[in-house]
Amino acid sequence: MSNIRAVRKRQQLNNLVAMVTEIARPGYTVVDFCSGTGHLGIVLAHTLPDCQVILIENKEESLVRAQRRGAELGLKNIGFIQANLDYFTGPFEIGVALHACGVATDMVMEHCIKARAAFVISPCCYGFIQNAIKFSFPKSKRFQETLTSKEHMILCRFADQTAVQLHPERRLVGKQCMGLVDLDRSWAAEAHGYSLQVMTMEPDSCSPKNNMLLGKPPHTSGQEVDAGQQEAALHN
Repeated sequence: MSNIRAVRKRQQLNNLVAMVTEIARPGYTVVDFCSGTGHLGIVLAHTLPDCQVILIENKEESLVRAQRRGAELGLKNIGFIQANLDYFTGPFEIGVALHACGVATDMVMEHCIKARAAFVISPCCYGFIQNAIKFSFPKSKRFQETLTSKEHMILCRFADQTAVQLHPERRLVGKQCMGLVDLDRSWAAEAHGYSLQVMTMEPDSCSPKNNMLLGKPPHTSGQEVDAGQQEAALHN
């Protein structure tokens, strides 16, 4: 990895780690989906020693390298699972993914919503988004009332036009299209009671695909309800 690429990778990691540390609590399980060689998951395990971090990756070579790096650092709060993310069914509180390609972002979001877990995701490869067995696009009702599936696919193709070598005006259009694709994803998640933020990584030069989605689940657990009632009682 070149020095310039290494700096940009650190900047990307800093953005996601900062968001996760804001919402993580001791005892939480954090799952790094599509973890690759563990850039994100290993940093999270080091930063959050009171949390359990699980790396999910289907490529054996990448996972072996991640395991070796974790062992070299002496991390005790990290686990590794070789599988497609579809096969992970364990409980967790936060799901993360750095540059989840195409519908992988939607798959991670679906996993987190089913688990009522928060998520911090950096989408990538918008041009690979297309209708699949489990997903159809647009996802949200409001976008479905405005765009056909074919028009959404065209939108995704334009969202991929953010490479640094392109003309600035063309990159700006690509960035705006990225925002629309992720707005559709956000509105679909909000239909499940989630609160969503679509943010730009800082600095925005850290990646042409610099959007970041922060999703927080609705507060429905009995413990949270009880805490709210206790707080209200204190004020009465």
